[in-house]
Amino acid sequence: MARKPLATVEPMPPLVSGIPVIGAGLSLLRDPTTFLSDARARYGDTFVVDAWGFRLFCVFSPAGVRALYQFPEAEASFGLATYRLIKFKLPLELLMGRRNSPHRLFGNQQVEGYIADLEHAADAEMHALGESGRFEIFAEMRRLAHRMGFASWAGKEAASPVYLDRLIPMFDRIDSAEAFVRPAQAFVTMATRRRRERAAMHGIEGVVGDIWASRQRRGVVAGDFLETLFDSYGDLAPGDQVVGAARDVIMLHVGALSNLYAALAWTMVNLVTRPDLVERVRAGDDDLLERVASESIRMAQRSITLREVLRPVTVDDGERSYEIGKGAFVTTMLSVTNTTVEPSLSTFDPDHYQGRKLVVDLPARELVSTFGHRSHACPASRFSITAIRIAAQRFLDEYEITPRFTSASPRRRQIGGVARAERPCVVEYRSR
Repeated sequence: MARKPLATVEPMPPLVSGIPVIGAGLSLLRDPTTFLSDARARYGDTFVVDAWGFRLFCVFSPAGVRALYQFPEAEASFGLATYRLIKFKLPLELLMGRRNSPHRLFGNQQVEGYIADLEHAADAEMHALGESGRFEIFAEMRRLAHRMGFASWAGKEAASPVYLDRLIPMFDRIDSAEAFVRPAQAFVTMATRRRRERAAMHGIEGVVGDIWASRQRRGVVAGDFLETLFDSYGDLAPGDQVVGAARDVIMLHVGALSNLYAALAWTMVNLVTRPDLVERVRAGDDDLLERVASESIRMAQRSITLREVLRPVTVDDGERSYEIGKGAFVTTMLSVTNTTVEPSLSTFDPDHYQGRKLVVDLPARELVSTFGHRSHACPASRFSITAIRIAAQRFLDEYEITPRFTSASPRRRQIGGVARAERPCVVEYRSR
């Protein structure tokens, strides 16, 4: 069977290809940030990469990146491009029939409504850790993010050991972020036809059903996110209502955990290695804490930003215009520009931000991103920063934390989301 021809680009900029079918895919997956940075140094701010049967029109100039963020969804789709990535990991039925998108839920409910759930989850994690011990920051922040996330949209009950210890291993099997962090895992998922992921999905449905059934028996009216989800499926039979609400819980958790725990982990790394910042946070400088979080996310970003072209579009990169055919992906990668577009951005400095706003002069504001821009900015950004602030403050108030690592660097093979660490970041802790 003949392969489908790749999308047209006129005129064709420098092309990075490789062997047939795979193209430059192996080099891209080995170290995406270095691969694209090297290609940019060699070919300039605009070039094409053919990889795994996809054509990526890569833009890194101010005008080119600005154009990427300005496309109407009907012309170059962020949503469809994201679907192309996560479908390699998630059961397809999980993506169908959802009634509660993150944009709708985070837009309609004030973050203040989650604060009690987040604080409850953080306190429960402190209790579980006890007075002293040691942990690896990314592993512990992942568990804490699980607890905070499930408490927020599956009820406070979900943060208790009886439910949390069932939910975490199942979610870890279904987590679509693995398709970005460890791209090779997508081949395993496809080879097994998502059997493990599907079993995990049904297991989470069972846990959410147990929580809801317990509430119904006890006549509990919590007025929380879980009730909102169940109410939205109130026209369905009870079993279908559970499935609908539980799958919304999964998708909310997929969206939140893909970046939240790593963002929290880098915030903690950058705090515990800087005692002066710790003391200021303990003294009540919440503004500093939020700026540390924003700066940590900026430096750890590994997101590849994609728009799938649905109808031919024109991209002007500031030097010339290109006609991009249907099926191509207009692409940039945040880790290539976030720390290089202005010299001071190569180093960690919370003063790069005032509140959550970057205050460094840039040729285009889109060249640096933490939570995205325009209509495709992350709808959970306020929730995420609030969760990071609550968690980090709780840890620093409760414990003296001593790093047992000398440096931390992002995972090289990651292509999406906030970076995981290349090596373990172990700390010791004891109650203050």
